[in-house]
Amino acid sequence: MTPILRPVNPAPDADALAAIYAPFVLNTFISFEEVPPTPTEMQARAEAVLDKGLPYLVAEDAATGRIIGYAYASPYRPRTAYRFSVESSIYVHPDAQGVGLGRRLMDAVTDRCRELGMKTMLAVVSLDPDIAIEDNPSVRFHLGYGFKQVGFLTNIGRKFRKWAPTVLFKLALALGE
Repeated sequence: MTPILRPVNPAPDADALAAIYAPFVLNTFISFEEVPPTPTEMQARAEAVLDKGLPYLVAEDAATGRIIGYAYASPYRPRTAYRFSVESSIYVHPDAQGVGLGRRLMDAVTDRCRELGMKTMLAVVSLDPDIAIEDNPSVRFHLGYGFKQVGFLTNIGRKFRKWAPTVLFKLALALGE
């Protein structure tokens, strides 16, 4: 599998985005959403990111043309003082995990954010309350990428009849941080 990274094309890619994201919503604590968004909603979300001039990339299997992952940066908060801070999101199809695709996607998104003059990237990682934090793949990914843990919120989300925490990670995009 040789992935090609390219900018999202919201309408034609929406079905694939929704298909990749839905199992994370339905079966894991990775997303605190409880109902998978429709392709129409995924298209609107991608368009909203692009309308802000922020990166939204997909990974496409070169041999099949199938989308196997995606990553994007969205505004961290709506207040104008936060305009140099973004929040990252990354989802990779289970068949494409463990081969460095997540890192390639994150590299491309962080590079683009740096080009845009962004200073800080944040990641909010939701945790399965039954798995030790050090065993959480998203935690390991973000720490391995260079993010620093800057916050921990206990019992902040409720899913699958359980209270779950989140970890806040921060990555400096600009020199001198």
